[in-house]
Amino acid sequence: MKIVFFSNSSWSIYNFRRNLIKKLIHNGNKVFILSPKYESTIKLKKIGCNIVEIKMQNNSINILKDISLLLDIKRNLQQISPDYILNFTIKPLIYGTFVANLMNIKSICMMTGLGTIFIKKNFLTLLVIGMYKISFSKVYRVIFQNKDDKKLFINLGIIDNQRAILSPGSGVDLDYFSYKKNVFTKKTKFLFFGRLLNEKGIREFIEAANMINKLKINCEFKIVGNFDKNNPSSISENDIREFRKFKNNKFKKFQLDVRDIIKWANCVVLPSYREGTPRGLLESLSVGRPIITTDAVGCREVIKNQKNGFKVKIKDVNSLFLAIKLFHKQSKKKKVEMSKYSRKFVSKKYSINKVIKIYEKILI
Repeated sequence: MKIVFFSNSSWSIYNFRRNLIKKLIHNGNKVFILSPKYESTIKLKKIGCNIVEIKMQNNSINILKDISLLLDIKRNLQQISPDYILNFTIKPLIYGTFVANLMNIKSICMMTGLGTIFIKKNFLTLLVIGMYKISFSKVYRVIFQNKDDKKLFINLGIIDNQRAILSPGSGVDLDYFSYKKNVFTKKTKFLFFGRLLNEKGIREFIEAANMINKLKINCEFKIVGNFDKNNPSSISENDIREFRKFKNNKFKKFQLDVRDIIKWANCVVLPSYREGTPRGLLESLSVGRPIITTDAVGCREVIKNQKNGFKVKIKDVNSLFLAIKLFHKQSKKKKVEMSKYSRKFVSKKYSINKVIKIYEKILI
């Protein structure tokens, strides 16, 4: 079979889907990558993918450019003539699926999270819901990473229950993110890594860290990520400069291999407002790191309060501050127990092999 993976980033395809792609190629399928060109494009080519570059404007709607994108999608799919197209990220989900419907190509949509549009809820939300309804009218399957997103799309009339499938996130490679002993000292180390956006709770993390520092509690905080000047929700370099005024607050630019970053931490923090299933938290749990996250859609599924970390309120700095303080005060024995439970929890529910089996059942 010919299978197309369509995303706004080859990095996300390589980082989140390479195990699935390797299995599909091993089984004799021909895999095509349709995305803008990034450094990860070369890595995808090395594992056996056929690369098809497409230009895409990610963070805005421009009628002329989007019409051009639709025509480019159609032209590329005509040349490839695939059996399936797997879409993820918003424009591929809507435009890729729409074109696939017109061409009678089976489309599988991967909902990795509904994003800012479904957090803010404004006119754009209504517009996007309408576009989803049109594009998903003939979709083959839609894969959701949490039951809340699945229920929402069914209730909105975007998709029916028969074509909606629930997956345990995008899965985590338990061998690649192997368990590493959590070394505890008098200073407790907390990590935030990922996109530096308001919706990820980065500002709450900064404020809570500063509160801890002002009380001179023996903790260290590290932020790992990149700025996105094209995204109005991104924090600025000035925000980080203010954060680093405390000697126990550190910053590092994002790197592709996050294993050493996670290993450094005693606890990983993500105070997000909404997720699909947060991949960074799954990776952290797999390494054996307890987490602190919110009672938000997508986040609540991966936290067992007081077993693999602590659950906090959404957009609540004080709730986050208290959880950080509480983790710091736990006995070493309790922290070790939480670390071991973290690995056990993710191994049972979120193995990448479970996710691959779901796709293998669909791709027949």
